[in-house]
Amino acid sequence: METDISVTVFTTTVDHWSSCKIQKAQLEDLAIKPILEKKLNLEDRPSWQEIAPESPATKRYWALWDSLQLKDGILYHKWESDDGSSC
Repeated sequence: METDISVTVFTTTVDHWSSCKIQKAQLEDLAIKPILEKKLNLEDRPSWQEIAPESPATKRYWALWDSLQLKDGILYHKWESDDGSSC
């Protein structure tokens, strides 16, 4: 007895942004820009006095300073799960 098995493959097309395009978008984001610029210039975490006039969103990024990392000019948030693994 032969069994005919058919398989349907679904694919999706994802718009892959280039690193340059992502960095440009981050620099155009008014909440991310102040943090990204300081990270790009290898500056230390700004003081609260420096960040106080910024938006609430920028202040949240400031609070995450130590978990924000640059890779190829793009700002990433590195987080750690409960079991200690990180992404």
